[in-house]
Amino acid sequence: GTLVIGQATGSVTLGSLSQTYNGSAKAATATTTPSGLAVSFTYNGSATVPTGAGSYTVIGTINDANYQGSATGTLVIGQATGSITLGSLSQTYNGSAKAATATTTPSGLAVSFTYNGSATVPTGAGSYTVIGTINDANYQGSATGTLVIGQATGSVTLGSLSQTYN
Repeated sequence: GTLVIGQATGSVTLGSLSQTYNGSAKAATATTTPSGLAVSFTYNGSATVPTGAGSYTVIGTINDANYQGSATGTLVIGQATGSITLGSLSQTYNGSAKAATATTTPSGLAVSFTYNGSATVPTGAGSYTVIGTINDANYQGSATGTLVIGQATGSVTLGSLSQTYN
């Protein structure tokens, strides 16, 4: 006859399922019962540990000759906070649209603007509430300021200054 010894059931508890984006891979962790068993992970079906912000289905499976078991959870990598400094907030009317500018930390992040709640860049003299919002999958953040478009200086040339009484 053949003696068959089946694998015992072990348990897996997943950890580190809530993390924040920082540009490096964010792996889940696991503890097992009995302790110390090797665990293999997949993230949305792939063995590659994710880096970007988002939600990933994690499956941790015991990888041991004598034990079997697995656990499923969701790894959430949250967006990191970026900062925005608004610029070009004081301009002078010249008939063309006057957009605000932004610099971000980290640098180079895309920023969307609204002016008094509209995406249309203003042209006319006046004050406009500007909100700059980071538009990036891995970062979040916003800044608020006031864009002031000042009146342009016009010139007046007087004419007919020498006339004869009639």
